[in-house]
Amino acid sequence: MNTNARKIGLAATILSFLAILLAALGAHLINMNGLDEVWGTASSIHMFNAAALLGITALLAQRELNSLNWGAWLIVMGTVVFSGSIYLHVVSGYKIPVVTPVGGLIMMAGWALAIMAFLRKS
Repeated sequence: MNTNARKIGLAATILSFLAILLAALGAHLINMNGLDEVWGTASSIHMFNAAALLGITALLAQRELNSLNWGAWLIVMGTVVFSGSIYLHVVSGYKIPVVTPVGGLIMMAGWALAIMAFLRKS
């Protein structure tokens, strides 16, 4: 496996582990203060992106595609910013203005780069 695929795979597995851990904590230990649905949204997007990144890792292990590699890193960063800001808000009550939507935009940019990688003919 090439270095880029290994790094993306490591990030994906760490995100997957944290998604399961945070889902369990949310279900059993954290007082949601009525924000269960918000936590669920963060958790779902977190796990979906982590799983999709494992698929991207498999593709990158076979063939290095620069736009797909960059897209994967943007997805990682966007997931951390988007879901992380929601988790922080639910746990602490502190809301950082504009951070969650910026995380979403970063994720969308990553997925747009992934789309471009698949549209390329070579």
